[in-house]
Amino acid sequence: MGLDSVSKINVDSLAVPAFSVAITDDGILRYDGINNILCQISGLTKEMFIGKTAAEFMSFEGAEAWEANYRRCLASGVMDEYEELAETPSGLRWWRTILSPVVDETGKIVQLLGLAADINDRKRAENELQTAVFVDPVTGIANRRRFELDLAAAMAQSMDRSVPFTLILADLDRFKAINDTYGHGVGDDVLRHAARRLRSGLREKDRIARVGGDEFAAILSSATDGAVAVALDRIRRQFVEPIDLGQVRVPIGVSLGAALWEPGMTGDDLRSAADAAMYGAKRERFSWLPAQLGEA
Repeated sequence: MGLDSVSKINVDSLAVPAFSVAITDDGILRYDGINNILCQISGLTKEMFIGKTAAEFMSFEGAEAWEANYRRCLASGVMDEYEELAETPSGLRWWRTILSPVVDETGKIVQLLGLAADINDRKRAENELQTAVFVDPVTGIANRRRFELDLAAAMAQSMDRSVPFTLILADLDRFKAINDTYGHGVGDDVLRHAARRLRSGLREKDRIARVGGDEFAAILSSATDGAVAVALDRIRRQFVEPIDLGQVRVPIGVSLGAALWEPGMTGDDLRSAADAAMYGAKRERFSWLPAQLGEA
């Protein structure tokens, strides 16, 4: 609902952080008010704010986003409420803004009144909680839940653009023996080092996750046999040297399996193909060992 008025609002009289935007006859949006409370929080001053358009003191992206919010409120003619991440002199912060149209005696919108609340601490806490949901607590990389979302996104993008991608599964060799010999504390250290080595063997845009006890998965944009072979070799070379944990050096190997996504494949199809390739590689590597030593 609008604020019926025959005169514009003076935000200096308001006891909450507030600003106002005037709408000129030619449709230009210029700020005509900001109170001291909002100045203190945002770092903006009346001199840099009043009489200016957003584009005259903000980055192009920031000004475009702010004006889009104002135009949406003008078009609807009713109060609008939203959250935004905005750059002000006090830094990049989250704000919750309530915009209300101010109309004159003819019903024409002549001003927008904005009430702003700094919600940066709450949004940071929310984002940290959201991140924790998708992070493996041992290794610090993505967990299975995040991997499932990334895989679904990769499949959707590939179906839309007809561009394949590759799923790689990686299983640490004889990890159970490491846990049994050195204990689970060392085992967790090995997992953390392995995650870093796997990450080092991938490109920046590739995604990696821990999807099981000692099993990892990566999503690569590489889509040719040659590119995948190079990626697998790069990962294997990360595991040539033992993991140095200070008082102990733990030899560690990795078995890898890759599968190229093709149209018509489901996520289960892709995982099954990569899984079969991985365990085929593991059997080939350990086929010469006695059964009790070849257990991975």
